[in-house]
Amino acid sequence: MMKESLESSPTFSSLPYDIIFNCLARVSRFHYPTLSLVSKEFHSLLASRELYATRSRIGKTEDFLFVCLNLTKDKNPKPRWFTLSTIPKQQKLLPIPLFPHQHPKSSTVVSTGSVIYIIGGFVWGNRSKRVSIFDSRSHQWSRLPKMRLPRASAAAHVTDGKIYVIGGSKYNTSENKGEVYDPNTQTWEHILLTTPLDLTTQVSQKVYDMHGLKMKICFVEIDNLLYQTSVSNGKLKWRHPSGNVVGWTRVKGLEQELSPNHLTYVEKSGGGRRVTVWWKSMVIFRAQGHSVWSSKECKTEIWCAEISFERRGLEELWGFVEWSKNVFTFNGYDSPTDFVLDSAIVTY
Repeated sequence: MMKESLESSPTFSSLPYDIIFNCLARVSRFHYPTLSLVSKEFHSLLASRELYATRSRIGKTEDFLFVCLNLTKDKNPKPRWFTLSTIPKQQKLLPIPLFPHQHPKSSTVVSTGSVIYIIGGFVWGNRSKRVSIFDSRSHQWSRLPKMRLPRASAAAHVTDGKIYVIGGSKYNTSENKGEVYDPNTQTWEHILLTTPLDLTTQVSQKVYDMHGLKMKICFVEIDNLLYQTSVSNGKLKWRHPSGNVVGWTRVKGLEQELSPNHLTYVEKSGGGRRVTVWWKSMVIFRAQGHSVWSSKECKTEIWCAEISFERRGLEELWGFVEWSKNVFTFNGYDSPTDFVLDSAIVTY
């Protein structure tokens, strides 16, 4: 009787597609890789455009942070992209498919929707024209047509599906300052410097502090104003939008939880007034009775913490640790200090 009941019970796949998509859209996107292993049909459903259209329609889109890490000091490093799980108490880095080409230095990384663009950069010491894209829904890498000119450390912005790229060329003329990619024609065209796009955020992302060290600038919206945050000398600092109220000042309230750690990177964790900060620590597993240790006895932990902000007066910005966790561990210790190369936030 029980067997007959089970055989006559409707399966999930027998439901109407609109109901299936409505159910799957309410599941966190971070569980999709596991669900796709259930069957070929599940894999197809989870990669379909209809599912993401349903997520958007019912307001179930999510922001995910992708980071590119360099975990070795080799002469020819092989950086790896990861996505950060934001599931409470399960925060960790999960690797995505390997980038199929040499990852360019000083490339420009921008994102729109579920797609990440890696634009230009130095490849084998020369500026590059290439543009690679990663579709976080299908987990596939692909290439766009090459830019008109090779560029590195350019400013970029995506709007209405078009990619605008400014600067980064060694040919410093008005005709070579910028170009735009139109996906409809699959071509790059010259643009004038009078483009209406505001690329200030992109241009200001990487600057140098008073010691000549590179700083990553991260903009945070607080009370309808964009405040600058950055990591300098291992500490999280901030600056007022006007720049003349107060200079770079240490974020208060983090002394107890984060002070012992040497922070190396800051990135937004999604919308609003939150950021993630990154650092690493080394753990030594020394054999009993041994007074020295080797690299085989070491592990490196990558740590991440999410920080929210609160303004207190004109000259104080307070931070609060929402969570802090070791998100990735690997064998060895010989990794660079600035191990976070790039990052991007995708929404789907």
